[in-house]
Amino acid sequence: MRSYSINHDKNSQKLLPSTNYKQTTFGISINLYRVGKAEKFEDLKDIEIQIAKTKDTKVDLYKMTSDLGMIFLNTTDPFINEDTIPYKMLFGRSVRKSVSVGDIGGFLPSSEIIEIAKWIKSNKIETFDGFSKMYDGLSTEVKKELKQLGTEDKVTLFNAYVRPLVILYFTALENQNSVIFIGL
Repeated sequence: MRSYSINHDKNSQKLLPSTNYKQTTFGISINLYRVGKAEKFEDLKDIEIQIAKTKDTKVDLYKMTSDLGMIFLNTTDPFINEDTIPYKMLFGRSVRKSVSVGDIGGFLPSSEIIEIAKWIKSNKIETFDGFSKMYDGLSTEVKKELKQLGTEDKVTLFNAYVRPLVILYFTALENQNSVIFIGL
């Protein structure tokens, strides 16, 4: 069972795979929610009310977050660079706050949703054919790692995780939302 911890240092906070359960864990299940327009996490008000209003586009990435990161980045270490668009799309920028539905571990400002939507379109992952092409083009090393992890097949990945993720980001773009990441 994989979990992610928030690793603190002076310059950054990264989500890293963790087997040390004494650390603060981000959770095995990462849920993404659209919330109001904001450029800073501190600008969000009544987060729990906003979450309740956008449950229709909530995305539960369950344990597939790092697997999707490996696919989107074509690398076995999706945590190596938190400035990549796929990293931001799956984990956001590190923040910490507890709310009734879980622990917020990430936030993505409204202005960054535009670049995520552009990345989705340019990589054509909004369609199964586009995602399938990306998946089929993975390096041998990444394919081997995904197999060892027991990652779902590409049809299941697309239907259960990628498509809902695309819908969330396109809806967030249309509504000028920001996105929060909650670990359970």
